[in-house]
Amino acid sequence: MSAKTLIAEFAANRSESKLLQIIASENINMQKKAIVPKTDYSKIAECYDRVKSEPGPLLPHIIEYGDIKSNSKVLDIGCGTGRLLTNLLPTECSLFGLEPSQEMLREALSKGSSRGIAWIQGDGQRLPFSNEVFDCVYMASVLHHIEKKELALQEIYRVLKKGGRCVILTHSHSQIRRHVLNDFPGVIAIDLKRFPSVPSIKRSMSEASFKSVHHHVFHRSERTSTCRYLERVRSKYVSTLTLFNEEEFQRRFKVFQERVQRKYGNRIKRIIEFVFVEASK
Repeated sequence: MSAKTLIAEFAANRSESKLLQIIASENINMQKKAIVPKTDYSKIAECYDRVKSEPGPLLPHIIEYGDIKSNSKVLDIGCGTGRLLTNLLPTECSLFGLEPSQEMLREALSKGSSRGIAWIQGDGQRLPFSNEVFDCVYMASVLHHIEKKELALQEIYRVLKKGGRCVILTHSHSQIRRHVLNDFPGVIAIDLKRFPSVPSIKRSMSEASFKSVHHHVFHRSERTSTCRYLERVRSKYVSTLTLFNEEEFQRRFKVFQERVQRKYGNRIKRIIEFVFVEASK
């Protein structure tokens, strides 16, 4: 049974938990040679929710820029463990999560709040949906993982209804340079190569025929204990840290730990920054 057939059945009966299991196990072959360095989420899926920041502050902006209403059909590309989608509940929306990692989808399915969401294993460059299906498609810290970013944006445009909204959550290059992890050797250089600049994202969206392309900056500050933050880094809470082999990671982490303790003492003031790029079809 194809993913499209399963999705059609889901739309007819969104409470069928057995169907969600079938969708999550849909196997899509994505073993082509990667140009963009790939994070192996199978190694961090189990601890992913524990070490990531709460997504709550981002949700109102996704809802606003995505113009998500009670009857909207919404797709989260690269949904991971479903941290954003499950927090959109309870709602009358039809919610779909697309994720390449089977281990991350298992974590999503294990949540009691996941019931009523269609979880699909798939590739953001080849969306398994018909044309003009969704009212809103969003990606949260995902675009930098995708090799063919222009193709992914074209696919989003294809599956959006006319007037539908696309929201991309990312980091600007200036935000990357200001991040606390700029003291972790090698991280910033990697991320400046991985993350497309905000102007290039906006340009690619315009070239994909999106209209009214705008961006908005989100930032807030928080204080946390240096010890707690170091533990999150040790758990590789951002995907870039998983790109080092274990020996390299431990060597670089030691340097980072010494720098952070010397620079911040017992408490770190972090500026949490994102950019929302939004557009309509």
